[in-house]
Amino acid sequence: MARGLLPLVLALAGCTPGPPDPRPGIIAGIPEARSVRLDVAGAVRAGRHFEACAGLKQRLRTTGAEADWQALLLVAARDPACLEVEQGRRLAGFFRGRAGWVDAVGEWDAAQGAAVDVATLSASSRLRVLLRGEDQRAVVMAAEAVLRVQADDPFACAVVIQDATARGELREAVESCPEAQSPSLLHARAAALDEAGRFEEAVTAYDAAGYILHAAAILYQERSDRDLDAVARMDEAVPPAAIHRAWLAILRGRPAELGGLDDSPEATLIRALSGVSAARDALVGLGTIEARVLHARLVGDPTELDADLAADPHHELLLRADLGIRVDRGLDTERALSRLLALDPDHIVLAARFGRREAPWRALVPWTWRELATRVPGLSFAGRDEVGDRWRAALALPQGAREAELDALQVDYPEFRGLARARAGGLLLDGLGAFR
Repeated sequence: MARGLLPLVLALAGCTPGPPDPRPGIIAGIPEARSVRLDVAGAVRAGRHFEACAGLKQRLRTTGAEADWQALLLVAARDPACLEVEQGRRLAGFFRGRAGWVDAVGEWDAAQGAAVDVATLSASSRLRVLLRGEDQRAVVMAAEAVLRVQADDPFACAVVIQDATARGELREAVESCPEAQSPSLLHARAAALDEAGRFEEAVTAYDAAGYILHAAAILYQERSDRDLDAVARMDEAVPPAAIHRAWLAILRGRPAELGGLDDSPEATLIRALSGVSAARDALVGLGTIEARVLHARLVGDPTELDADLAADPHHELLLRADLGIRVDRGLDTERALSRLLALDPDHIVLAARFGRREAPWRALVPWTWRELATRVPGLSFAGRDEVGDRWRAALALPQGAREAELDALQVDYPEFRGLARARAGGLLLDGLGAFR
């Protein structure tokens, strides 16, 4: 290239126009609506994305402040319903590289599957971008960084509570973020209390958060003497309430009212238990462990549970269902008894699952170990294994050393809900103590 043409080419390159400003087009597409007073900042912070998006669009029709455009792109990154993808793409492209837009553009890029340098983002945006990846430890560290700046940030609090719950650290989950009192966090704390077996506290927490149906489920499933309190919380004419009313009836040995049920998997379980043959047949297609157990029970074929038991030989509910079906159907119990005899009862208790309130195991697997012991001569658990040995050895230690040993056991087996419940002060499985 001739030396004299180079300045001209560079000058022309510098004058190349950037992407067009998309804001007028976005504003033109915002429908006129009655002006209402919305707490935009509070909605963004609390994750009420619909409210935040509506409030920002309402303000942008009149003010057009750049900070509101930044917030709009941020909300759109977290809730795809806020902006059309092309609108968000143009907005991010127009402001890319501008001061103050790093978080909004970064979150938008991550939402579209693009790689983002998280080191350039604020703690809050870094947390949300990392959540789209698979590094759980990095996510928790990002949430902890947010909480060092804002101790009651609801999103970061939810992350640390859910992480503690997943690790079996239920006491940590219950005690995290005591300053945070948003309904979503009260819900997360109540769920941890429920899983910890601290049912009265869980009911109080759910009520305080406005989740009265969750409180009702705990009451009728854990406290048969408080059915009136449970029923008073289930008086809405909506499918979730109808599902719980049906489970209450089934657990009390009464016919379930099927009229208010929807087409959910839980409703299918209820219909199948109530004798609807089409629902019984539909259980096969649900693909859940609850559906497989109930189908095996209703058709009287415990061998349908063999694959699940092979994958998880200490699954207490599967073991109880396997034996209960055989006893009720008059089938040979030798195979089931041989299986149980080889198992460590403490391992079974520590590995226990407690299921979902929307599909209570007590309705699906109605036999208790005490009842089965009276009907099956020779029912026994006589095995010993490393898990049971570690548990029993820990119980013999002084308190501080005992807690340290149980903490280490939980780290090795974070999925053990019975162990997590015991360490959080809740009740263990009832009925297996006689076999120790």
